[in-house]
Amino acid sequence: MQTTNIIGLVFAIISTIILAYLFKSGKFTRRTGYVFIMISILLGFILFAPMLPLQLQGFLLGDSPDDVPLPIAIFGLLIFIILSLVVGRFLCGYLCPIGAIQELAYSIPTKKFKLDQHRKTLMGFRFLLLTVIILAALVFEMSILGFLGPGNFYTLAFATISFWIFIVFLVTSIFIYRPFCRLACPYGALLSLVSGKSKFKLSRNDKCISCKKCEKVCPTGEAFADASKTECYLCFRCVESCPVDAIDYGKK
Repeated sequence: MQTTNIIGLVFAIISTIILAYLFKSGKFTRRTGYVFIMISILLGFILFAPMLPLQLQGFLLGDSPDDVPLPIAIFGLLIFIILSLVVGRFLCGYLCPIGAIQELAYSIPTKKFKLDQHRKTLMGFRFLLLTVIILAALVFEMSILGFLGPGNFYTLAFATISFWIFIVFLVTSIFIYRPFCRLACPYGALLSLVSGKSKFKLSRNDKCISCKKCEKVCPTGEAFADASKTECYLCFRCVESCPVDAIDYGKK
């Protein structure tokens, strides 16, 4: 199990670098993104890695999930915080199996419900839950994420209640963009703190004609000109919707 989880961690690091290069060089497409998403989902079922939210939970509990050596688990947690500070949240967008399965579900064509006007409320709830997760782990040795079920989903533990709790998240993600990531993920909350300061991010250039098409398609409300990009999952919808190539990935 140690070897497979290390492979998953190496895959995520290398893939982050590749995705950043594809974005920067203008060679990225949504089709390319879905290739990474499908690989990540497959790795979730086969290797159960890399799922850093669960590694964070394990670290707080004084253990590392799936027999990953604790130093490697700490390295995995820190390296993606650093990478997100430099290139943005590619881990959340394409490489975490928990986020990837929600992204795939959201691609199912149906009526969508956006929560742009509740962004501050969502962020506040997420950090409140992060506090609860930390206190539950450190004080009561309780795994909140274990109850929410991403681990049991990817191990196909059908008989557990938590498996079906995650199924509820997954079904909801067909209509609302990434509810687990935006409400419950403790590691995503930490990455949101640094991703808004990332050196490379999507932003408008001088070609912008203020048509607002990017704002209409952005599922998290991060396409506005003055948006911080803390909740930008680099989904590429804004770039695809722009009629004049006015959105670049680079140093802001």
